[in-house]
Amino acid sequence: MKMLNLLMGCSSLLLFSCSKAQQFSPELAENEKQMKSAVANTSSLNVLASSWNLVFSDEFNTVGNFDTSKWTYSPRLSPAWAKYLTSSPTYAAQNGNDMVLRMDNAVIAGDPVPYHSGGIQTSTKFNFLYGKVEVRAKFKQGQGSWPAIWMMPEVPVSYGGWPNSGEIDIMEHVNYENVVHQTIHNGSVTNANGGSSATKTTTYNTADYNTYGIVWSPGAIQFYVNNVLQYTYTKAANASSAQWPFDKPFYLILNQSGGAGWPGAINNADLPFHMNVDWIRVYKEIPVLGNPGFEAASLAPWLTWNPAGNTAVVTTHFRSGTKAIRQQGGETSLEQVITGLIPNTTYVFGGYGKVGTTGQSVLFGAKNYGGAAKDAQVTSTAYQNASVTFTTGPSNSSVTVYMYKPNTGTAYGDDFYLNQQ
Repeated sequence: MKMLNLLMGCSSLLLFSCSKAQQFSPELAENEKQMKSAVANTSSLNVLASSWNLVFSDEFNTVGNFDTSKWTYSPRLSPAWAKYLTSSPTYAAQNGNDMVLRMDNAVIAGDPVPYHSGGIQTSTKFNFLYGKVEVRAKFKQGQGSWPAIWMMPEVPVSYGGWPNSGEIDIMEHVNYENVVHQTIHNGSVTNANGGSSATKTTTYNTADYNTYGIVWSPGAIQFYVNNVLQYTYTKAANASSAQWPFDKPFYLILNQSGGAGWPGAINNADLPFHMNVDWIRVYKEIPVLGNPGFEAASLAPWLTWNPAGNTAVVTTHFRSGTKAIRQQGGETSLEQVITGLIPNTTYVFGGYGKVGTTGQSVLFGAKNYGGAAKDAQVTSTAYQNASVTFTTGPSNSSVTVYMYKPNTGTAYGDDFYLNQQ
């Protein structure tokens, strides 16, 4: 593989860090569509915050080997960061509180290398596309030491060999520096020597644990130290894979390396090196549907099109809480634009509805997500659930959801929801 043939060393400049990876929807009636599009383009639409759902974690609170359902040893390879990796619990094990990744110069029979080091990774066990990562860790400084928390693509050559398929360095540290490095690598920002122009150095608490993290979205990667935003790498308009290969699943790596490449030679008097990882947590972003039960004092962030007064929050006919939405009169629609969705991802939008008289109907649906508009009909005079499942397009990160009453009559709605499958 090409990654095994790249340069093994590089300089530690302020703006250039050396990569470890040098190794490696049927359509609605025409008038309804036009009116809804006008609503969707209204500048007063609220941009809602998102919440986070924990999808992967390890608290490292046991003693002995790591959880093999989550981790494997990082294998020894010829690149600098992987040159001394050793698949042994001596170099990667839990002590009851932390995952301890160690490096020393012990002599191991049958393994004649001057140093041994520990690393673990989630490749083949867990990977993800977009989300938030947080890792609490501490490490010992020393000449030749190189601890790191980072990410690589599960398919390493989706856009070509390194650095073209990308690398995300959540934290790297070398030697006795009082800063950590947070870096992006790809075909656009990485030079021939392995240095990157997309990097940031940040001071850290050298005597204790620190929390290192990223928030990775379809349009940016934000880097944090102790919950403070340090650096943002943004996807360019009309970006090619050279600038943004970060639309594929990546996996996690934790390692204590050194003695080759960026940090240079080891001072044996500084050994052993170690990085202690207290915990690691990965979250997926959950788009927030605003005011889903209509318990707020106003409709916002829902918008409507219809004659004035035909849609209102009422304190009768609620399914739960103390309020519901009522649509009356002629054709009426209630809509909300949800942002922060993930491209090529399946979601379910729904709610509970009922009509005032048998023979009437109301629709719950989704559109403007990258596919044809979809809806589900309610004709019951008692509350009934209705939902639609939709999959965002390859470049779509928003959807317009709605409750639409196509004819005269009265309809009620309550307890709307949006979930990712």
